Amino acid sequence: MTPCALLRITLLTCCLHSTAVLAKEVQLFNDKGFWSAPLQTVANAARAEGISLKISPYANAEQYKTFIQASVASGRTPELFTWWTGASLNTLTATGQLAPLGALWKEMEADGRFQPGVKDLFSVGGQPYAIPLQLSRWVVLYDKRVFARLGLKPPANWAELQTVATRIKAAGQTPFLATTQDGWRGFIWFQELLLRTDPKAYVGLNNGSVAYDSPAVRNVFKIWSDMYAKGWFSDPRSNEEINDFVRGKGVMYLFGEWAVGLLGKAGFPLQELGVFILPNAPGVQQPAIIVEGAPIVVSRKGLANPDVMKTLRFWVSNQGAQTWGKASGNYIGNNKIAAPNAIVSQVNTQLAQTRHTMFLRWWENVPSALQGEMVAEFNRFMLKPDMNTAQNVMQRMQSLNTAYWSSRKKS
Repeated sequence: MTPCALLRITLLTCCLHSTAVLAKEVQLFNDKGFWSAPLQTVANAARAEGISLKISPYANAEQYKTFIQASVASGRTPELFTWWTGASLNTLTATGQLAPLGALWKEMEADGRFQPGVKDLFSVGGQPYAIPLQLSRWVVLYDKRVFARLGLKPPANWAELQTVATRIKAAGQTPFLATTQDGWRGFIWFQELLLRTDPKAYVGLNNGSVAYDSPAVRNVFKIWSDMYAKGWFSDPRSNEEINDFVRGKGVMYLFGEWAVGLLGKAGFPLQELGVFILPNAPGVQQPAIIVEGAPIVVSRKGLANPDVMKTLRFWVSNQGAQTWGKASGNYIGNNKIAAPNAIVSQVNTQLAQTRHTMFLRWWENVPSALQGEMVAEFNRFMLKPDMNTAQNVMQRMQSLNTAYWSSRKKS
């Protein structure tokens, strides 16, 4: 072998070796075990870019919150993890452990991937501290086959919503699917009914200026209880909500768009899935929609780790967002790629046509110290949905609310 040939082989060997070497492993801690497979799909795609991403899920939200809060308190904050926006993000940024991501957002917005308004959902005090794991609008998914059989169309106003539910019930099916599964779902219908009947109270409830036993809240429980009395809701005790929708135990399903991928995986034919935004009650004019902006955050240590930042840049790249969208059905707000499914595309089109005000979910808005006990009260009402229970629930929630905001004034 000539010296030149030996040199070429040596160089080729070095090149092959360099492309095969992965960066140091980066762990993404999360409480999204139900998305482990699609998250792993993203990790596999990232591997081709020299990124070594390990998906580290926790079993449930409460255990996960405890783990993260204990890690932050001990100064051993994970470099990369999922969290929540709103009050929960405010609390975490106040510890000084999270890294601001303004430079990354500048890159994301510069080429038109993300509109400026999206950043606000992941910001505290005007400074972004996260990128989107997903950006979900809370809408009503429905079975188009049932609507077609009964000659129904998506309701455009409150009266039509009542008519649709009445017709479905009269036909022997349950209009709405709603459960207390996993212990956190109890707020879903409460937040939606409050927003549809009194958006100012929705905002006031979450900053402590409106009481949980105020007339606006009492009106919500009255409507909610009446809907239960009419037999419009499915069994709240079920722990198989997604499969229940596939089985037809509820025709309409109020949930985040992120459920679409789970429904498809469970066997629902997605071409038969329709969507509409719940209409406002009479007297409420401004179109509105509830938004859930689930974030991925980085610790200050993570910001200094090039492998962590390379992983983040891959996540928000067109390739990363497209891979995640195809695998999970989730939208992250990247406008340079195709919507992950027809439902997201339809909601995008409707929001582009009508100026809907976006409201953050109750879960993210409520102070994190109140989340668990408050949602347990909503669940308690769903299991016995009469006004006596509602009265007790409202008093209990307001007691918790008063104690929290009083302690804030003293501190």
